Amino acid sequence: MKTDQTKLIAEIIPAIKLPRSAARVFSYAIPKKFEKKIKVGMLAEIPFRNKIITGVVYKIKKENVEETKYKLKDIINVLDEKINLTDQQIRLAEFIADYYYTPLSTVAKIIIPQIVKKEARKNIELNGKCEIVGINKAEAGGILKKIREERETLLIHDLQSERHSLYSKIIKNTLKKNEQALILMPEFFDVYNFAKFYLNEFGQEKTAIITSELTKNQYFGEWKKIKSGLARIIIGTRQAVFAPFKNLKLIIADDEHSSSYKQWDQNPRYHGITVCRKLAEIWKAKIILSSPAPSAESYYREKHKLYFAYSKQKELSSEASGLSSFCRIIDLNNERKKGNYSALSEKLRNDLIENIYQKKQAVIFIPRLGENTITKCNDCNFIAECAECGNTLVLYNSYLHCARCKKKSDLMKECPKCRGQNIKSFGYGSESVEKEIKKLFENKNIKIQRLDSLAIKESNKQAKIYKDFINRKIDILIGTQMVLKNWNMKNLSVFAAISPEVIFHQPDFRSKERSFQFLNSLSRLADNDTEVIIQTNNIENPIYGLLRKKNKDDFYKREIQDRKTALKIGYPPFSQLIKLVYKDQSIARCESEANAMHKTLQEKILNDGNLKTHFEITKPFPASNFREYGKYRYNIIIKSASKNITLRNSLLDCVKKDWIVDVDPDSLL
Repeated sequence: MKTDQTKLIAEIIPAIKLPRSAARVFSYAIPKKFEKKIKVGMLAEIPFRNKIITGVVYKIKKENVEETKYKLKDIINVLDEKINLTDQQIRLAEFIADYYYTPLSTVAKIIIPQIVKKEARKNIELNGKCEIVGINKAEAGGILKKIREERETLLIHDLQSERHSLYSKIIKNTLKKNEQALILMPEFFDVYNFAKFYLNEFGQEKTAIITSELTKNQYFGEWKKIKSGLARIIIGTRQAVFAPFKNLKLIIADDEHSSSYKQWDQNPRYHGITVCRKLAEIWKAKIILSSPAPSAESYYREKHKLYFAYSKQKELSSEASGLSSFCRIIDLNNERKKGNYSALSEKLRNDLIENIYQKKQAVIFIPRLGENTITKCNDCNFIAECAECGNTLVLYNSYLHCARCKKKSDLMKECPKCRGQNIKSFGYGSESVEKEIKKLFENKNIKIQRLDSLAIKESNKQAKIYKDFINRKIDILIGTQMVLKNWNMKNLSVFAAISPEVIFHQPDFRSKERSFQFLNSLSRLADNDTEVIIQTNNIENPIYGLLRKKNKDDFYKREIQDRKTALKIGYPPFSQLIKLVYKDQSIARCESEANAMHKTLQEKILNDGNLKTHFEITKPFPASNFREYGKYRYNIIIKSASKNITLRNSLLDCVKKDWIVDVDPDSLL
């Protein structure tokens, strides 16, 4: 009697980091004891390179034993079926791997939860004093009806906390029984600040939270709530897109324009909004991208735009001349003429004194670190720069400090260029502003806190400062980009930006858009009765005209036209950008490897008609953080006018494994 020569084989995605050149899946024999139990999506323990690891069952097939060219290893164990990945999660993983040119195994690693047996010992900490201004259906007008009719919507608004009340009404108006909604927020700070509102609205049992700040036990507990379908409202940061949804039918991405949606420091270097769009496609869910100043790509892409003006605010589509009565631009040159050489204008100083003594709070933003931002020889104009990376050094704690590569050196007593000793340090940084404000409130019971990369070393300290400020334990918060948050606090009375024009002229194609978004956020604060003070040395800078720009359509139409006409292949949304980054401890090797890679890519493009038509590459150039943590960095930018991912990836196949491939980078610098 002829025996059956077929055997069940499982194709497994190993949940570990592998090089791009590695196989996507690996075949394993399924032992008889697992044949009736094993299913696609289940997690399995497998032997892999002398280790036992977890993998995802990708496919199950029958194979003739006699035709097998090599002996397959057996699956060791199959894990609980309740912890399997869904078909939708696997489809999403495939998309991310292809689109972001990253190994499928790496994507699987971040999707699979860390399995724990114990329940979380403490609840997720949230802001219990969440201040949400209500909004009723009449004020929302036809928004709810229009959203119900459309699959994708770009909601452009000037709402503060009221937008969360609007989201709540959209959810109640849209979801049917047993359907789920995902509310995506840019950062843990936003989740901490606003999630309590949703728990109160929909109930703790029906609400789940997914962020990287959770403990392993908390994360796994929330993951199980989502998978079971018990949680109908899922709130989280960008990693929440990987949750095991049961029946996702609505996605709301708050502050769609935020750069925090982009993962830039490790693979997969995905963008939360792009993945959200794919998630909506997979689940046939509605998606609402919400922002007061959306990205140019979303503005161009989303055909269905809804404008929402609330209460006392003007219609967004109408022209409005002049600034809010709560917004002031101070010319620091006039302050100097009056004999005021401090970092604080007379107006800012008086406002701080008046408001802080009334138990109000203030935020001071300054884009530079340190005490003095420039150390210069007045004899030959030599400026102190970092010997490692060429970055301008700042004075901090009696040292010259490099904010880029973290090196510090002694104060410059003699000019290395001319040997002169006429050395001066000047310019205002976050530390010098902190010192001035502390002097202003000397011997007073006023809590002043600085928040920048020099003041904090651990992310948990950063989170604690945010919580303390929200809970009114800090009176004045001073810092760099870290203080630029969507505070939405009634108690915030003063927001000051000192010389913000420093951030307006970055040599990046998104520079104007980001300037508009920054100034728009200041305008919204002023509309919300927060005193906004902008101190500048360049009051004639045309960028400040954007503060008066109430007609957002005009800005976006000009911005999109500028990107379309740029060079042969334009910038997004008319092309896709891929940033290639190479790092090496030797500057010579780094430059040589970058030039060699450029030559390889250029030859590949020139020798392929399809590639030649749709792709351009720049010559290698030093990254803005040219030397960081002991390594030099060179960039190459690929511009693609093709929507064919397979064609694009055929070009990226030329890139060596030790290069970083960043698809849709947040910055080209």
